[in-house]
Amino acid sequence: MKGYFCRLIVCAAVLALLASLRSGPLPVSGESPQTYGSIEITRVHRIDASCVLFCDIDAFPPVIGQDIPVHLAGVELSEGQAVSSAVVAFFRDVLLAVDDDEPPSIVLSSIRRGDTFSLVADIEVNGSDLAQMLVDQGLARRVIQLVTEPAVQKPKGQAKTKPAQESAQNEEGAYVASTSSRVFHRHDCSHAKRIDASRAVTFQTRQEAAQSGRRACKMCTP
Repeated sequence: MKGYFCRLIVCAAVLALLASLRSGPLPVSGESPQTYGSIEITRVHRIDASCVLFCDIDAFPPVIGQDIPVHLAGVELSEGQAVSSAVVAFFRDVLLAVDDDEPPSIVLSSIRRGDTFSLVADIEVNGSDLAQMLVDQGLARRVIQLVTEPAVQKPKGQAKTKPAQESAQNEEGAYVASTSSRVFHRHDCSHAKRIDASRAVTFQTRQEAAQSGRRACKMCTP
């Protein structure tokens, strides 16, 4: 019975801390998972064979902030049942301090709840996107989920029309972002034109772009 109440207290603490980091409204059915703010990892203790980080976050109370498991979001690390030793070695080389070396700066962003009191998040190491580093090394594949709006049924006989401007935008992808950036742009923005085609992500609506966890470009103000 005592153990049961302890688990309830820990669960409540996790929910309260994630609520304090909330960066947007609660999702409705069919939208992308609720994401929260950013926070810096204090230290990484170990990385297991499935590339889960076990770390301390001193900004959290010790009951949940010590040895908390974190999963990297946005990439597929294995093609079969197990993660390859090369991927595990890359994680450890990048994220673990060796001997007296200065530990890397590791920041979690777009945090969301995982299973069994774990976190799922984008991870930046010394300002670089860890997921993109893995992709560039050929060690992982990007997993990009675009949230689509539910179709709206129109009465029979009513023509399906769209404003001319929206139709023109949709033909080219109204909004564009890079896989390594947290900003989205109009497709005709000067910043968008500099994005490498292999890293470009397009969204048909502004809502899709915002729900990917990105903010609007301050230059083209999409």
